[in-house]
Amino acid sequence: DPPAPETLMRALESLNYLGALDDDGNLTDIGRLMAEFPLDPQLSKMLLVSPRYKCSNEMLSIAATLSVPNVFLRPGEARQEADRAHERFHHIDGDHLTLLNVYHAYKTNNEDPNWCYDNFLNYRSLKAADSVREQLGRIMQRLQLDMVSTDFQAQTTTSTFDSVWSRDFSCKQRMP
Repeated sequence: DPPAPETLMRALESLNYLGALDDDGNLTDIGRLMAEFPLDPQLSKMLLVSPRYKCSNEMLSIAATLSVPNVFLRPGEARQEADRAHERFHHIDGDHLTLLNVYHAYKTNNEDPNWCYDNFLNYRSLKAADSVREQLGRIMQRLQLDMVSTDFQAQTTTSTFDSVWSRDFSCKQRMP
């Protein structure tokens, strides 16, 4: 069945708001670049604007972790223990930075499946996120987008992420 007209209109409005379509419904230059990524339009736009805010490496990791099944495990017999383990990754500024903490810890611990098990993290999802990150990174390189990182000691780190995530997007996505 074709999508309902209201659904189609909302999608077109969202693409227009993101700058992917002009007011006549034609694909814009930024829309062509967004189409290069196998991602939801909001994530594509996030990656495209992230070099401007000097956080493309971080946004690449966040986009990758949002593109795979949930990285957190919460087995029924060990829910409280899993919750305590997950608290170590929690970031006060939200789910996206929590996912970034998880991905960085995974890489820092040499992608160790045992470390994932001990921390109630889904090794397969994190391995898939790493693969997705590499793929997206190749696309960013092909598009000649700068791969840069923000200074995590700076006071503006959170506001930089907030700017990239909210200023240039029509909606925020939450971790499942």
